[in-house]
Amino acid sequence: MYKNNLLFCIVLIVWLAVAQAAAVRDLIVALSPYYARDDARRHSVALLKQLTELNQGSRVTLIDGYSLSIIGEFNIPDNPAYNNAKARLGVNREAVMALKRFADRAVAPGSAGHPSVPGAVRLPQFLRYVANNLNHSGKLDIIVLGSPFYDDPREAAFSMAGGRFPSDGHLFASQGKTPFGAAGQSGLLKNAVVHIGYGSDRIMQGERHAYFVRRFWTLYTQALGGKLGGFVADVPTLFRGVMGNAAPPAHDFKPVRSNKLEMIILSPAADRQSIFERPVSETALPQAQIIRADNVQVGISWACSQCDLDIYARPTPGAQVLYFGRTMTAHGRYWKYYRNSPQPTNGFETIGFDVPLDLRTLTIAVNFFEGEAPQGVFGEIRISVNEHTYAAPFHIAATRGNGGAGYSGHLRDRQSDRRSFRDHQSAQNRHGAITRCNNNQGRRILSVCLSWAAYIHGEPGKPSTGWGATSLSFPSSSHCAPSSPLSGPYSTL
Repeated sequence: MYKNNLLFCIVLIVWLAVAQAAAVRDLIVALSPYYARDDARRHSVALLKQLTELNQGSRVTLIDGYSLSIIGEFNIPDNPAYNNAKARLGVNREAVMALKRFADRAVAPGSAGHPSVPGAVRLPQFLRYVANNLNHSGKLDIIVLGSPFYDDPREAAFSMAGGRFPSDGHLFASQGKTPFGAAGQSGLLKNAVVHIGYGSDRIMQGERHAYFVRRFWTLYTQALGGKLGGFVADVPTLFRGVMGNAAPPAHDFKPVRSNKLEMIILSPAADRQSIFERPVSETALPQAQIIRADNVQVGISWACSQCDLDIYARPTPGAQVLYFGRTMTAHGRYWKYYRNSPQPTNGFETIGFDVPLDLRTLTIAVNFFEGEAPQGVFGEIRISVNEHTYAAPFHIAATRGNGGAGYSGHLRDRQSDRRSFRDHQSAQNRHGAITRCNNNQGRRILSVCLSWAAYIHGEPGKPSTGWGATSLSFPSSSHCAPSSPLSGPYSTL
């Protein structure tokens, strides 16, 4: 009997010790210095409330998630005498004062030389800093209280401001190429769970945007060997999940391997019907709208699920080119549209212009960037002008992508090409079918519903380069033959 009681006591003591150890947490909390001063103070008070409610024995390191410097440490003694908020704040007086000073030094977002995103943190650098500088044993919870949108003026090309988010290609690249690079770091966050509390759902540009942002950070932490736990706006809910040992949510996200470093923008929320869903017009575009076209959009879609095509557009010879690497210019914007349930890659590409255009100077090029297609890639190009939308099929005969090689050389000023074009005019095609006109140099014209035509500049004898450029024009008549497949990874439409 005595032995049984002794054994029971030993088991009970061990169980209590394990339970207490499980309740004691090592927490790393990242804060942002980029808020309006009053907001920063409010966030600090709310954080202190959460910290005073942690379990006894919990240890918290507070870090500036942007400059990567330690603010202070907030530790709760494993002593019943410190089981109330006043006692816990008193014993952590230094950390409380440090947190107050941090809030008082807050910088308004958008100040010169600073990020434009409220609550900005440099999440990739912060996670690497924690992994390389803060020793921990066992499970580590990393809490990020700030925006999930990366925004560093020194790396503006990778900013997630304005609804952008990284493509999967970043995950397979090195840190030297992208701040989101995770190649060769698979064990960096071993035993770590990252939780992101971003304060308000209003920062998201709809459910699709929130889905893709959460998906990317899930895959990023996973690529570093960790897991993404909470990803919520409500900070108290986040802390309850952490202290309740809530398991990281299950997901079926799988990264799609790619060499393409793209910052994706979804179609604008105001664009209720995408160019790919609009009915195709059978009415010719008036000449006046050709010379001054409003609300112009161009887009491409394609049938190969394992292929990635890119559209490039330049409104005038001297203008900047819009494409996935430059998603916004003075003339317009580039974005992706996902017709079906959210997919991680290969959203249909669209470019919209915010200013009136002379369509006779608009140049478009399409690149078969990545993937393999034994029969080439079949797709459709569309252009809309106000209420008019026109479409034509295309076929790129190249069987594999070329990764965008030769971009700069093939979108140079093509004034000489336009002079040659004056000798060629497209046929009237009342059925919207794609047609082809040939001259002795092998150049071709595509025409849709009398409304727009694409002058194709190829490189005779050099099909391997695959580059072409398309200048829209609106001629009146010509003799045309049925279209044939376009050659090369870069084809003109």
